Amino acid sequence: MSIILSLIALPLSILIGLKYFGIYDSNTFLPLDIVLIGALFLVAMQLFAYITIHKANKGTTLMGKLIKTILAIPGILYLVNFVVPLKLPFNLEIIIALFLFTEGIYGLH
Repeated sequence: MSIILSLIALPLSILIGLKYFGIYDSNTFLPLDIVLIGALFLVAMQLFAYITIHKANKGTTLMGKLIKTILAIPGILYLVNFVVPLKLPFNLEIIIALFLFTEGIYGLH
C-alpha cells in the first residue's frame, strides 16, 4: 500500500512544483487547488504511516510520533491557513512539494 501512495505522491509533488515555479498550472483540468490536494494527501500519508507502524509494532516510540508530526506540519499549516489567515514569511507550496517528493522517493526504496 505504501508503494501505491508513493507512486501518487511523486507526480503530485512534481505538479505542485511546476505550479510554484509558474511553468504549468494544473488547475485547468482539476476542480480543486493542487496544493490543497497535496496538503490533504501529505497529512493523510502521515496518519496512515502512523497507524500502520502502531499496529505492526504494537505501539510507537516518541521519536516515531515526533517524526510523523513534523512531516505533517506543512500540510496542517496549509489547511489551517484556510480557516485562520496566517502571515508566514515563507511559501508552503514548495515545502509541501519537497516533503511529498521526499516521502515518495523514500516509500519506493
